[in-house]
Amino acid sequence: MITIKKIICPVDFSGLSRKAMQYANEFARLSDAKVFLVGVVENDPTMNYSHGLEKESSDEEQKLASLIEEEQMAGVVADFAIYEGFPEECILDYAKRQEADIIIMGSHGRKGLKRMILGSVAEHIVRRAPCPVLVVKENEHEFID
Repeated sequence: MITIKKIICPVDFSGLSRKAMQYANEFARLSDAKVFLVGVVENDPTMNYSHGLEKESSDEEQKLASLIEEEQMAGVVADFAIYEGFPEECILDYAKRQEADIIIMGSHGRKGLKRMILGSVAEHIVRRAPCPVLVVKENEHEFID
């Protein structure tokens, strides 16, 4: 028997992260689990952090709170966290602190030079996660309605 009680779902408000949330919600419903959404405001070394990061973080928190309210109205109980930093490090830290049973996240599928330079957040998570990771892709076989 598989026991899933804590699901981490990183969100960036893209269509793909919303798709990953659908998967997280279905897993939560099937196993009576709790979904923890995590958003990350990336550190940008070229940005003036004195005002910009605070505003961006506040905007992200408001968007995430609205998203959670939508999800709670759909019958899914969710908690959330907003991090500032590098997405892969923040997501891994949150998963460890929450003692996650699974991470369900989207992968944008970067290719070529962009992937070499930026890497893949999903790939970093899969390699270093303290739990199983389900990666949702844009064009894949769907197994939820």
